[in-house]
Amino acid sequence: MASNSTKYLVGLVGPDVLEAAEKDLFHPVRLDLDSCGAIEIRYDFFEESTWATLSERVRNVAPGKLQIGTIRLHRDGGKFPDARAVERIALWEKILGAGQVPEWIDLERDCLSDFKALNDDARPRGVSILVSEHNFVRIPSEVELATFADDVKRVGAQGLKIAAMSNSDTDCDRLYKFAKKFGKKFQMFAAFGMGETGRVSRLWSLKEGSNLTYGSIGHAEAPGQIEVSTMSRALEQFDNLNSQMEILAFLNQF
Repeated sequence: MASNSTKYLVGLVGPDVLEAAEKDLFHPVRLDLDSCGAIEIRYDFFEESTWATLSERVRNVAPGKLQIGTIRLHRDGGKFPDARAVERIALWEKILGAGQVPEWIDLERDCLSDFKALNDDARPRGVSILVSEHNFVRIPSEVELATFADDVKRVGAQGLKIAAMSNSDTDCDRLYKFAKKFGKKFQMFAAFGMGETGRVSRLWSLKEGSNLTYGSIGHAEAPGQIEVSTMSRALEQFDNLNSQMEILAFLNQF
């Protein structure tokens, strides 16, 4: 089980990354996978016929890494059709029935009505649920953020993620307050900004109470996402990066 004191850099795995790692032991993506503490398997990027085998395949190229399974809806930045959202419980059943499964499953906040059914399938396999929210317009208010945390705690989920569009240099301050107040109440917690002014928050949020952040392997899948290799270098020097300005100066080197 994940500990809130451990900080996880999550790399996203889609077909290109997985196939490259499988075909070439010395492919550069192998180094990126090694740099991650966790891997997000983006099921929505793969053909559904392959879903039951993905966890095992990812473990073969990234052994020992925590896995987060995601079937991301189109409205939340993914490729799975919104009109098929109701089908995901049956699809998760097939994934969770495989020999190897992710340790975590990501469920969007606006699908909390599916939480009980999904949790009933996940719990017997020792799988936890992280509830996520993606706002591509703005960062929610403090009241909205607190309500989100209360909703997640109410259903009994053990993880929370919010990624929201930052529109100014101080926009992410609300996310930092949120992380300080609620971060330790969850086993997995991420709260960072998207967009150019949100880049620093992908790292600084880990100073403020988050223990989960996301980087890109190959091309970025979200606005302002930073390459895993750069994120990993920053985390190696994290104790010496004591302000947002220092983190920004570090990132500007790459």
